[in-house]
Amino acid sequence: MTYASDYEEEESIEIDLEMLREDLVGELQAINQYQEHIDTLGDEEAIRVLEHIRDDEKEHAAELTKLILSLDPTQAEKFKKEGL
Repeated sequence: MTYASDYEEEESIEIDLEMLREDLVGELQAINQYQEHIDTLGDEEAIRVLEHIRDDEKEHAAELTKLILSLDPTQAEKFKKEGL
């Protein structure tokens, strides 16, 4: 019973990590899209608003990365190895 329980827990964590990584990809794509719009806009107010939203997305990306690292010791070790 313990083995099945441990296996189910590991499988659940892998599914969680997959979803979180997909969320991270979405945040990074949003950052890029907002930046593209910022680079083409002429209206200063619109630029300021999109810069704020872009920066929020960067915070979300950092939060997701932190969460992923807490659930994936191998990934955490790779970041540590790189000095991050």
